[in-house]
Amino acid sequence: MITLFESSDHKVVVFRDLTPRGIVQTNQAVIVHRDASLLIDAGGRAVFQRLLAEIARVVPAPRISYIFFSHQDPDVLGAAASWYVSVPESRILLPAVWLRFLPHVFPPDVAIGERVVPIPDEGSTLDLAGCEIRFIPAHFLHSPGNFSAYDPCSRTLFSGDILASLPPPEEDRDFVEDFSTYLRYAEHFHRRYMASSKAVRAWLSRIEGLEIERVVPQHGPIIEGRDKVAAALEWLRELRCGVDLL
Repeated sequence: MITLFESSDHKVVVFRDLTPRGIVQTNQAVIVHRDASLLIDAGGRAVFQRLLAEIARVVPAPRISYIFFSHQDPDVLGAAASWYVSVPESRILLPAVWLRFLPHVFPPDVAIGERVVPIPDEGSTLDLAGCEIRFIPAHFLHSPGNFSAYDPCSRTLFSGDILASLPPPEEDRDFVEDFSTYLRYAEHFHRRYMASSKAVRAWLSRIEGLEIERVVPQHGPIIEGRDKVAAALEWLRELRCGVDLL
């Protein structure tokens, strides 16, 4: 558990070490603001039990206010049904485009519009007890319905698969230390999983002007510090990927 930010009324915690060795590593994050909390990309079955136990160190699981799933991948929402049942007071936020697939994941009595809140394609904001969390469209990066989340109170961008990297366990670090090493494990992933440079630049235009102190991707080390964030975004701006390479 890594505490990225903490003030009198705001806290951001990331869990990086819950994924069993040998499968794709994932990061889970919790934002707590006053008496409200948001769990970001809670992950699949492989991390559910451990995360349920670990999250109690930050906020008791039954008191989680919101759970946000950025897109449909199993390493994002594979345990969604378990969270739905285990945290019955929470509201679940996910891209509207995936609503019609919910019967494949959630119990048949899932309450759309009550417990499950669709995020429209253009994005939305969440009033987390006074902290306005922004859900920013990141469509086709790599999912056709996908969002990043921005926390202005800690100036943290939760980017999902964008800026993710997949280093081997022996080279994994909590934070990006050497940028060339980070790129070695990020570049192939981005060339294959991101749809096109046009989609990348559309996302970059949407986050332009945000104060970003750190980026927390769904996989791999956290990018901490404005200089490293700027370098990562500039690398992304010049990247050719997806259909660009056909």
